[in-house]
Amino acid sequence: MIRRILGVVFVVAILVGLGFAARFLDIGGSGTSMDITDISTSTETTTDGATQQTEQSVTDPIPPLPSDVAESVPPQPATDSNTNSTDDTSLPPPLPDLQATQEDGPFRLSLPIDCEIGRDCYILSFVNAGSVTEPRDYTCGPMTYDEHRGTDFRLYDYVQLESGTQVLAAAAGTVTRIRDGMPDANFKLFGRAAVTKRGRGNFVAIDHGNGYVTSYAHMQRGSITVVPGDEVVRGQVLGTVGMSGLTEFPHVHFEVMKDGLFIDPFTSAARHEGCGISGTSLWQDDVASLLTYPRTLVMRTGFADQVLNRAAVDYALFNADPIPTTSTALVFHVYLAGIQPGDGFVAEITDPAGNQFVRSGRRFEEFSMSKLLAVGKQDLAEPLMPGTYTGTFRYFRKDASDTDLQIISLKDTVEVQ
Repeated sequence: MIRRILGVVFVVAILVGLGFAARFLDIGGSGTSMDITDISTSTETTTDGATQQTEQSVTDPIPPLPSDVAESVPPQPATDSNTNSTDDTSLPPPLPDLQATQEDGPFRLSLPIDCEIGRDCYILSFVNAGSVTEPRDYTCGPMTYDEHRGTDFRLYDYVQLESGTQVLAAAAGTVTRIRDGMPDANFKLFGRAAVTKRGRGNFVAIDHGNGYVTSYAHMQRGSITVVPGDEVVRGQVLGTVGMSGLTEFPHVHFEVMKDGLFIDPFTSAARHEGCGISGTSLWQDDVASLLTYPRTLVMRTGFADQVLNRAAVDYALFNADPIPTTSTALVFHVYLAGIQPGDGFVAEITDPAGNQFVRSGRRFEEFSMSKLLAVGKQDLAEPLMPGTYTGTFRYFRKDASDTDLQIISLKDTVEVQ
């Protein structure tokens, strides 16, 4: 009897598994056609040790969207006590346009990272203005989590990490603490417990006077150029963006404190003070104009003759050379950030003759900080046709009248030879 029951359970499990696969795969004579779908579901853990769901499931296919929708303007992207200095205490020569260490006027911040917002970096999360149990960013949006006390400026991928993106002093002041020497690696390789007490990784703290202190965390090992006691000027290089401490992705975690309290540079309000507050921005005017909210952007696109996971896309491991004509698979990858509930998209590939190779779309029900998607075909009965294949991606958002407006449109190509 027990064997019979186990046999029935086994058969049911197989059928359920096949049914799940059929939801995403349309198996035909020409090969397996993949709808645009999540590559994987994973989490990202940041400075405060909180875990964020970064890739959510998608819902049923998006209804047919008009092909001639006018494109609108896309939204712009916008403690510990260890003090260990490095062996290299030299500073780079001051740049001509750097301001003096003593600045007049109200305290204002410049960008703490040398990157172009929306092009090679973006803000992943903000200070939690809400409660621990109901986290909200300063706009009452979802781009934060429980105890988050800073602003995360994230690089698009590991290629930028390796090339070296500079961390900059956001205002003039005196270096009070640093840490260096921690490795740049996904903390999951060695476990949370190994770095919990050093969650910020390699960092620099600067006292700006009048109760203001800024901190720059997760910096690259061996890159820090200052030591405690150094006077720094606005825009001075402090080191480079890294992946040290309690993190899974390359970014600089930027904190601002006022009289011992963590505050949000977008409103000057204290952490957990409440969202939707009409406060005073600490950003300089030219910087504030770059950090408009919200932002949805495409971090990277690319082709491969297989499905790549998120790490492979982070390292840009697409087919660098033309895909051989012996290949029986072609996959177009799209890596998104800032997905809002109700957003939808359509992606397709056309073959060298201009015919539709594959087409798919989805609509999201929930917010997601980042998502890796793919559309393509695999296990083709015949090898790929030689020539240029074109991938097209269009992203839609509903307006006040519940109409889908196209806010992102892009194309990418790959050669099959």
